[in-house]
Amino acid sequence: MFWKRNLRPIRNAGSGGEDDLFSQLKKEITPLRPQGDFPLRDPGSFSRYTCELCATPAPLPELKQCVLCGRWACSSCWTPEYYVCNACNGIIRLHQLRQNR
Repeated sequence: MFWKRNLRPIRNAGSGGEDDLFSQLKKEITPLRPQGDFPLRDPGSFSRYTCELCATPAPLPELKQCVLCGRWACSSCWTPEYYVCNACNGIIRLHQLRQNR
């Protein structure tokens, strides 16, 4: 599992050429969908799309695309603090816990 690997220390972008947190997360998280790609359509309707985390149908304006993995998430599966889905937010929290040790 990726969080068990020995990661380089997270430092500011200007200190010694190390990556900042966002760059390191982009390297760790495999994109599941390219940015700008449309979400999957809900098979039960013509005008709704499916949240890729909880599989609930929602209209397109209610879904947001994660900047790290590319998943489309509804408002209950979304973390507005970092503009990421809840799955990527868990990875961010793990990095923050590691930083605070």
